Amino acid sequence: MSTGNIVTGDDYFPRPADEKKLWRHLSDGAHILLLAPRRVGKSSMITHIKNNPNSGYAVIYVFVQACDSEQSFYQKMLREIYRSEHIKKSEKIKNKLSEWARSINFSLSVSPTNLEFELGEDKGVPKLITYEMIRDVLYESLKLSEDTIIIAIDEFPDVLERISEEQGKKGVEQFLSGIRALCQDPEFNEKVQFILTGSIGLDTLAEKLAVTDLINMLVNMSVRPFKDAQAMEFINFYLKKHCPDIILNIEAQQAIIDGVGWNMPYYLGLVCSQLIDIFDEEERQIEYSDIKVAIDNLFSPDMKTVFSHWRDRLNRLESSERSYAKQVLDLVSRDNTDVTYGEIFNLSQHSDFKDTINSRYVINCLLHDGYLYQPDDDIYQFTSPLLKRWWGRYGS
Repeated sequence: MSTGNIVTGDDYFPRPADEKKLWRHLSDGAHILLLAPRRVGKSSMITHIKNNPNSGYAVIYVFVQACDSEQSFYQKMLREIYRSEHIKKSEKIKNKLSEWARSINFSLSVSPTNLEFELGEDKGVPKLITYEMIRDVLYESLKLSEDTIIIAIDEFPDVLERISEEQGKKGVEQFLSGIRALCQDPEFNEKVQFILTGSIGLDTLAEKLAVTDLINMLVNMSVRPFKDAQAMEFINFYLKKHCPDIILNIEAQQAIIDGVGWNMPYYLGLVCSQLIDIFDEEERQIEYSDIKVAIDNLFSPDMKTVFSHWRDRLNRLESSERSYAKQVLDLVSRDNTDVTYGEIFNLSQHSDFKDTINSRYVINCLLHDGYLYQPDDDIYQFTSPLLKRWWGRYGS
């Protein structure tokens, strides 16, 4: 298991409650919007259910973060469906997809050689792909499968954000209207369901663009932090995989949990990795005092990048929004002081922000992306002491 990457097989630490909830919604025929901050394990969970689907289902994974238009999104989705292990097993489905692709001069491969082979003498400018075409080709081909097909589209909100930047609200409305139509087509839904995942709050972005009515057919889910007992199981799981000679008692495990403060596997794994380094370098068993040393090591200059994705995620905000977000995080990073809604509101009324930003949108981004949480309605805190400490040192 490598910290920060998608983990599969025996390296995957199960999330039975989240997995059960996901399958329950799917068995009800729902389309899922699965939103969670980066590096909390959502892609690993989706990969796990792809490799271990419930009976009667097949899951196809599509990563669309690089797509910047409705056309590139549809093209990527079709190509990944065609290349998927499930479709490779069915010549009938492959032939159906290939026949349709040739009819619109579209290649299901990005290889120039295959492009010429697939299109033959009729090769030419591909036709624009509409959601109606997607509906027809997927239904007509995938109905040949005995299974219900779950198309898990990872980083879907990134596509919407790029469409908004390039084409504005009109482009967003057109794109989401097509997705909504697919999700509300009863015949189509007999064979195809979607899981739309992302680390950007699609609901937050939709609210900003005033298009929430176009996503309200989706069932919202998130990836929840471990409870302390499960976090201890994960710590033991991680150490057994990487260094089974390390033995931690309950007090040491609890110290890791308290130090991390947000029981997500990436962050628990970071501390465990540092403990393994101590064990290897000093050739002795881990002591309680080593927990603090391991956590302190995460903030050394050569470890600066382990949290840098938090700052990088702010780059998707507009310049004035980003400046406001950074000042909010600076405010919340103060030592041992809760930040109230009133303080954040007062900051939003500063002349630099009052007439240029939507404060509610920026705060919702920080909440949905995992920077902040609210222990009650009027208080804002960092999700993790680790993140608070990193932001205070390196964030600004």
